[in-house]
Amino acid sequence: MMLSDVADLFGDVVVAPAADRRLTRRLVDVWARSARGQFPSWEAMQESDLGDDWDWIFAVDLEKSIGFPFFIYLGDCLAKLSDVHLSGEDDWTLTLLDKATADVYAAVASEAPHYRDDTLTLCDGRRLLLRSVTAPLAADGGAITHVIGAASGRLAVDVEPGLRLVE
Repeated sequence: MMLSDVADLFGDVVVAPAADRRLTRRLVDVWARSARGQFPSWEAMQESDLGDDWDWIFAVDLEKSIGFPFFIYLGDCLAKLSDVHLSGEDDWTLTLLDKATADVYAAVASEAPHYRDDTLTLCDGRRLLLRSVTAPLAADGGAITHVIGAASGRLAVDVEPGLRLVE
């Protein structure tokens, strides 16, 4: 994917449209409704009506994630982020998908949804405002076996570093 195509993925405005800004909230709402006092399963989440949000969702099998996330589901739009590289001080192979999935283990450690708002620099110098969430899943309702997550973002236009997406 060409870097100019990032604008096609995310749009080129500072603040995402309301529907995009609330992607993380919609996923957590479905996660909470599916939980019913325990961690929801991946199967329960698959039965949820998330419509077009599925394009921006991923799910990871923790047992198979050795060194990097083992995706059991990767939404079509989110998959394209694996071709968008970031400007790195030490690691120029880091992609937007790597950043979107970076908090898989934070959700496991906190045993709750984990939110992240980031301002990232693409390898061409443009900045991207990225919002993501990860949440734990359990095959049996108790022991965390999987993580589900979602990410959305917008290219930043003349914004101060550190500016975050707001709901």
